[in-house]
Amino acid sequence: MKFANLYLRLFINTDLQKDILFLKSIELFKELSILQLKKMLAIMYKKTYIKKEVIYKKGQEANLFCIVRSGKIELDDETNKQIIQKRELFGKQYVFNDSEVYTNTATAMEDSVLFLMHKSDFELLLEKDKMGFNIFKRILKMLYEIEKNER
Repeated sequence: MKFANLYLRLFINTDLQKDILFLKSIELFKELSILQLKKMLAIMYKKTYIKKEVIYKKGQEANLFCIVRSGKIELDDETNKQIIQKRELFGKQYVFNDSEVYTNTATAMEDSVLFLMHKSDFELLLEKDKMGFNIFKRILKMLYEIEKNER
């Protein structure tokens, strides 16, 4: 058994353990350490949305980065609709650039649990921790894979 898994089992409560393993399963966070994932979770909050509840509306100030823990979310920009499911992220384009307003509306299609992170908290964490470099490397790798697959 890897030391990291043993550490998780022995020293971290069950809910936190599940959340850390969940984040570790997401491509963007795969290379982060347990300590870095704990820091991420410390600035996130978990919120449940009921079916048809709006998370944010088009035109509102863009300040959330969201990860679907469970459920389905619809993103609607009035011309296209996209369904986001478990382990998928949305709102990331607003965190990684200076967009000021959402260009779509996000609505829960079924009861859903999301991890939410405010843009300012995420930026502060990236500035203070080596984690920013690791996340940046993952983003570049993901962009490279997308570009390679489009060729």
